[in-house]
Amino acid sequence: MAVIGVLGGTFDPIHLGHRTLGLAAVEEVALDKLIVMPAHIQPFKQNKKVAQDRHRLNMAELAFKDCPQAEISDYEIKKGDISYSYETMSHLRSIYPDDELFFIMGADSFINVEKWYKGEELLEEFGFIVSSRPGYPEKELESKMKFYKMDYDTKIIRLMTKMPDISSTEIRETALAGESIRHLVPAVVEKYIQINGLYDDMIRNPRWKLDQY
Repeated sequence: MAVIGVLGGTFDPIHLGHRTLGLAAVEEVALDKLIVMPAHIQPFKQNKKVAQDRHRLNMAELAFKDCPQAEISDYEIKKGDISYSYETMSHLRSIYPDDELFFIMGADSFINVEKWYKGEELLEEFGFIVSSRPGYPEKELESKMKFYKMDYDTKIIRLMTKMPDISSTEIRETALAGESIRHLVPAVVEKYIQINGLYDDMIRNPRWKLDQY
């Protein structure tokens, strides 16, 4: 039986926090496969403009190209519509019926999973690999982990690797201001963003160049 971790997100852009989270799961949990899944439309970001699907897929490929366990999936993007985690995990279970599936996420999202679309089913049917960012209230996370385990019998693995405190919003704003983002994203992702002109005044005057990378 293989152990598979699923790392989902808008990845607009994918950054060092995402990469650290994925690699920590591979190393600490000994994942046989890490599926990185860019969302088409996240439920909580339905009205937000994001970079084109092809760019977010390309950046995910670049960010994890040196990780042999990583596989970039375009399932949610090809499926279209809103990307619900339960539907995606159920789809993956149909592909890997004999393997153990874990959803990888940060504490901020994890504590609210129960309120997601079919969140209770997600907690009952799948495992979770969870990390926390610097300064996150540990007691709140521990309390929620205990609650999920008791109420849903959820298998939860807590990552010990220290996570960088980075957000995609911070990166876009930094890029818009014309400042360097090399300390926030993998070098190959920074180059891709520069070559393709991503986030160049995308809010007020969006423009997308053809892929050149």
